[in-house]
Amino acid sequence: MKKLILLTAALLMMAIALTGCHKHVSVAAATCTEPEICTECGKVMTEALGHEPGPEATCSAPQLCQRCGTELAPQLPHTSGGPATCTQPESCSVCGAVIRPALGHNVGGDGVCAVCGQQIIPAGQRYIAPGKGDAASSADAASVVAETDSGHYHNNTAAYYANAVLVCGDYGVEYFDPDPTGSSAYADTVNRFAAKYPNIHVTCLLTPKCCAYQSPAGYDDPHDNIASFIRATYGMMDSSVTTVDCMGLMDQHAEEYMFYRTDHHWTSLGAYYASAAYCQANGITPWGLATYDTVIRTGYTGSLYMYGGHPADLTANPDYSVARFPHVGYSMVYYRDGVQYNGQAVNGGTCDYAGMFMCGDQPLTVITTDNKNGKTLLIFKESYGNAFVPYMIDYYERIVVVDIREDVGSVSGIISQYGVTDALIINNCQAAISLRSNLESRALS
Repeated sequence: MKKLILLTAALLMMAIALTGCHKHVSVAAATCTEPEICTECGKVMTEALGHEPGPEATCSAPQLCQRCGTELAPQLPHTSGGPATCTQPESCSVCGAVIRPALGHNVGGDGVCAVCGQQIIPAGQRYIAPGKGDAASSADAASVVAETDSGHYHNNTAAYYANAVLVCGDYGVEYFDPDPTGSSAYADTVNRFAAKYPNIHVTCLLTPKCCAYQSPAGYDDPHDNIASFIRATYGMMDSSVTTVDCMGLMDQHAEEYMFYRTDHHWTSLGAYYASAAYCQANGITPWGLATYDTVIRTGYTGSLYMYGGHPADLTANPDYSVARFPHVGYSMVYYRDGVQYNGQAVNGGTCDYAGMFMCGDQPLTVITTDNKNGKTLLIFKESYGNAFVPYMIDYYERIVVVDIREDVGSVSGIISQYGVTDALIINNCQAAISLRSNLESRALS
């Protein structure tokens, strides 16, 4: 018996010597890529499991491991169903996603599209001079360069300052060259709003200014710094926030009439491209540029003209404003000092920016549309948002607009009162810095 015990002990000691330990110890189970290993002796207890492939990659989703979520194959490129035309977007023939929005007609002074030859606007109807009830003269019409043509900006003299306005040939700009590393404070404000309202789909849209596309002579081109500022600021936002790359689309139309020459705002064309980028980011098919009923008002000189002390270069080169009317019916009211007023989102009877869009800057505006989709969009904006908001009328049942520079009381109360489902924070890149505290005060109230 004693010999048997000794033999058993010897065999046990031999096993320990061969395996390194009496009982393996593990602190982590095997994963797709890592085996389960004994922490005492280093022996592999269970081999790595290997990835478990999920559904094959498509143009709307990559292939993922069903066990650990690792991307195994990238999302496939969309399959074009045909190039974009004046009126139809380029769409994926597989999933239907919009690859590129409709190009819009390239309309000349005769109202005819130079691309497809369609008579878009009856001759003379498009050009309406301020103060006149009838169509402008042919001379007035001829002086209006089509929005989508190049040639609106002529920097043929050395830039000079007129008060705070940098005059560059026949146009003026607010020169702005931001820190390309972005604004963590702005991103934090957006993140805090999104965290406070997790049931609201939050989108952020930062816009460039004119100097990003029309560099003044003798100054650095700020385009890349502005683009980097926007990208870096977006990069600090939480994944719950949808960000809009409007510069990516605007870059494709850099020479077009996206900004006024005598005013610091963008035109309705620049705002349209931003609205199309917003739609793309949020899975909405945007209306084509040429589908809007349109009126042009000539003879506009704006804020840069005034702040610059009426410089002769701008006096001789007034702007024009384009009114694009929503496709659906709507009613609009705004509130100031506790009084409710009726208003128009787009007013074709005036040429000035403030008068044509959203009745100018109002603390709180509510638009009710004929859409019945149950979606209410809350927009935080400064004046750049005024030309943008009317495009949203076609996509939402209700739009509630808050000017971040005005006291509107409790935003949480507004969200509850109107049943907000979506929110958009839209600011030009300079206002994202100068008005960041205003945004914080309004959005988090």
